[in-house]
Parts: sequence; C-alpha cells; structure tokens
Amino acid sequence: MQAWPVLGLVLLIALVLLLSEYAGRRGLLPLVLARKLVHLVAVSAIAVAPIFFSQPFLLDAIVAGATGLLFWAVARGQLAIDEARQRRSWGIALFPISFLLLHVLFGSLWPWLVVYPMLVLALADPAAALVGELTARRFYHFTGDRKSWQGSLTFFVVAAAVLLLLPGWLKTLHPGLAWPFISLQHAPTVWAVLAVAAVATLAEALGSGGTDNVTVPLLTAWGMAAVVDSALQTQLWPALGLATGVALLAWWRRWLNAGGAATALLLGVLVWVAQGWQVALPLLLFFVSGSLLSRVGSSLAPADAKQGRARDWQQVLANGGLAGLLMWLHTFFPSPAWVLAAWASVAVCLADTWSSEIGQRAGSRVIDIVRWRPVSAGLSGGISWQGTLAGVAGAALLAALAVPVLTIAWQQAVWLALAGVAGMLLDSVLGSLLQAKYRLPDGGWSDRPACAGQQPDRGWRWMTNDAVNLLSNLIVVLIWLLW
Repeated sequence: MQAWPVLGLVLLIALVLLLSEYAGRRGLLPLVLARKLVHLVAVSAIAVAPIFFSQPFLLDAIVAGATGLLFWAVARGQLAIDEARQRRSWGIALFPISFLLLHVLFGSLWPWLVVYPMLVLALADPAAALVGELTARRFYHFTGDRKSWQGSLTFFVVAAAVLLLLPGWLKTLHPGLAWPFISLQHAPTVWAVLAVAAVATLAEALGSGGTDNVTVPLLTAWGMAAVVDSALQTQLWPALGLATGVALLAWWRRWLNAGGAATALLLGVLVWVAQGWQVALPLLLFFVSGSLLSRVGSSLAPADAKQGRARDWQQVLANGGLAGLLMWLHTFFPSPAWVLAAWASVAVCLADTWSSEIGQRAGSRVIDIVRWRPVSAGLSGGISWQGTLAGVAGAALLAALAVPVLTIAWQQAVWLALAGVAGMLLDSVLGSLLQAKYRLPDGGWSDRPACAGQQPDRGWRWMTNDAVNLLSNLIVVLIWLLW
C-alpha cells in the first residue's frame, strides 16, 4: 500500500539532487541557487509526506536513512555551495533532523505542527536567498552567515503567507492539517501569524552553516502551538516588544553585540511566552548582573578570551540556551519540572558568572581546582575563596527569589541553590581538565593562543569556555530532571 509514496518520494529527491549537482558543475546555475532548488523540492516533498503515508514509522525510517546518506555525501565534499568545494552544504543534511523531531513528537496527534513549519522552511528560505542574491548590496551578520534585509523581509512575507493561506487548502487533503487557530476571527489570526512569522524570521537570521534548517521549523512549530492557546497568544506580541527593547538596550550599551542581542531577544520571547515573567526574571537577573560585573575593573587583562567584550550569540546560547529549550518543551508538554529545571540552569550560570567576575578582581590567590597550583586570575579552572563565596551568594539569591515567584517550599529552594553551586564547581573542574590551555612565553597559561595557529598544550582545541559552560549546565540539569 505504501510502495508508490515511498518510491515517488525517494525518486523525486534523488532526481533533484542529481540535476542540481549537474547544473552546478556545468555552470548552468550558480551553485548557491542550485542548492536552493534542492532545498525547495526536497523539503517540500518531506513536508507533505505525512499526508500520503499511513504508517508513520515507515516514513521516519526513510527520512532517517536519507539523513545518513546526506551527511555522508556532504562529508565527502559533494553538494558544496562554492566552486572550490570548500563551503559544504550541511543544511541539506540537517533539515531531516527537524522533520524527525517534529514528526516523532507531534505527527500522530497534531500533524499540522509538522507540515506547516516544514513548508515555511521549504518555501521562505529559498525565496529569501533568491531575493538577497539578486537585489541586496549591503549585508549584515548576526552569526557566521551573511544575511540581507531584503532577504529577511522576503522570508517574513513568505512565512506569513504560508501560515495564512495554506491551511485552508491543505486541510481538505487531510483533516489533521486544520490549524485550530485559523478558525478564529480574521484580525487576531493575522496578528498572531505575523508574530509567528517574525519569530521564524529571527531564527533564520541567526542561522549559520545550515543550522536554520533545524531552528526555523522547531521555532515555527513552537509559535503555532503558542498562539493556539489563548493565554499564550495574549503574551506573544508583548513578549516580542519587551524582549526587543531589552535587546536593543543591551546592544546600545555594548553588553551584547548584534548577534548576541538577536539571540537574547529570541530566548526572551521563548521563556516569556511559555511561562511569563517567572522564568524571564532569573534570566534578566543573570544578564544584567553579569553585564554590570563584567564592566567593573575591565582594564584588567585576565586570561578569559572574551573579558571586556560584548557578549556574542555563542555566550548567550551557552548560558541561556538550555533554559530556552526547557521552555520550548514546556509549551508542548506543560510541567513544573521544566520550569524548576530552567531555574536550576540559570542558577548554575549566575553562580559561575558571579564567581568568575568577582573572583578574578578580588586580587587574592587563585588556584587550579584540580591540580591545586597557583594560576593567573581569570584562567578557566582557577578558583579563589572570594569568587567561590560570590558564586554561593548568587545561587542563594536566585533560590530565595524562587520561593515567592514559583511558590515553592524552602527545601526546594535549598536544592536549587545547591544545584547552582555544584554547577559552578563542575564548571571549574571541566575548565581545568578539558578546556584548551596554551603555554605563554613567560611560562604561564592562557585560555587563548598567544599567536595564530598555536595548538593547545592541554585540553581540546574545540573545548572553549562557552562549551564548558554549556556542558556543566547540561550535566546539572540532566541530574536535576532525573533525580
């Protein structure tokens, strides 16, 4: 019964891949546009596949197999997007991951949360790329990839059109594709769709190296689910407005660069809409206090590579990304466990930031937490008694704040504070053992190379301070959820 849909899906995607590769190599199409043609056809085909497959497991198995083949092809230098074959098209291998996540989570109950987010990615992304390539002369960078305002505006318009126009047509093919919110009055529907399209556009603008092929569908699905709930719907536009104001202030004050401000805006909307100010407040406390502390005594020259600079998108994600992910889950599967875990995540970040910023300025003896040897202030893995006490104070403050805000018992607050302190200490241990360390000419150690091309003398090159922050945070949150 499933033979024709399976065969048609596989043959269609294979044919477009071959034609794209041929047209790109022969110069019939610019490689970027050839890849966007693959994107348009392949993502569209997989987006509507749930309509024709009555066996979800079979569709998941096909997409999972295709994902492995695409990763193999891209790793071998195929499907590149420049003539030198240097820029690999990882995005074409990443979009099936977002489909699989959405299909496994929501395919059986809410197929509209699978089809429409994937169609936004399928249609809005290549349209934005085409308009940007043909019309743009000036570009901006939030992360690594070059974007244009013309392209972003096109993405927004096409995304809004997909969400407004397609549900009325596609629901006739499959009753499960009726987006519940479309049944409401016209004006609220338009405003809600514009808000969801704005979130999707911001996710695309922040994408780099094809990661938007994962973030755009996931955040579009989140926005669609949010506006179906009338309580969440009323918060979406206020959240966008307030988060935009805070992000612009942070960018103006140089607490965040452009990419960091845009990432903070997106995270702020995620947590505010999912749980309101109950989770937005600790993130705001962490951000404001960390930004102010980083400006105190910034004339010092500690070993931290980003000390005194505006925080970028990587730092924002390393510290707030996990809380944002937990609130994404809370939107679909409401539970106090997600909220408490998000607070525990922020407690770790706050304790670590207060410990680092105050400890390295205290002027006292700093020792490596593992080797118990003196190190320079600011070196990852180094601790001082002043910094440790500051971290404990930060975790305790957040835990005390949780009692009236979340209406939890003092016993839970104590565990919250302990989670923050444990994460702070774990961050130092991982920083000492795993983070890349470079020997300086004077015999000391630094978290950054003394010259270009220097290889680390200890640790892994890719294990940066941001990676250590994220890893320690993830370990504490996983233990918290499993406890």
